[in-house]
Amino acid sequence: MIDQETVLERLKRLSTGERAALRRAAGQPLAAADGRALQALFRALPGGTPPYEQGRWFTTLSIACLWDAEEAKVDESLPRMLQAYAKAHQSNGMDSRIRSLLDARREEDGYLAGKLARLARMLRAENRQRMPDMDRLLKGLKGWNGDRRSVQLRWADEYYLSKEEVTPNVN
Repeated sequence: MIDQETVLERLKRLSTGERAALRRAAGQPLAAADGRALQALFRALPGGTPPYEQGRWFTTLSIACLWDAEEAKVDESLPRMLQAYAKAHQSNGMDSRIRSLLDARREEDGYLAGKLARLARMLRAENRQRMPDMDRLLKGLKGWNGDRRSVQLRWADEYYLSKEEVTPNVN
């Protein structure tokens, strides 16, 4: 069984150079990772992680490295943070980005990872002190291709359903 240590706790154990290697790889598929990023991934992976989950961990860890693990505070889910961003910036374009994300499949080509990394970079540029909940992102990636699309339904609910009720907390 995989232990319950959080993604952020695992990141904090990596060196600055290892985190930088993962940060440079954000949005890439696992197959495109260089040796330094692979070293960091396997040092951060929980023991017993099955090979089919390694790409999900790689995506999550590399996106998490966009923030300073020592300084940033975990905020809320990625869809909620994107919703607040869209509302604060009166960005209708975010809706189409979210629709495109919800239609994407998690494949080995890194298409979904690239979309997630671009959205995460946008949030990081807005506020370096608030990062999405990476444990929730990892859990979502693990179930992304499920037959019931429960992850996409939850993300759609978090982003669209209560959109008018959310007060932006961008600062």
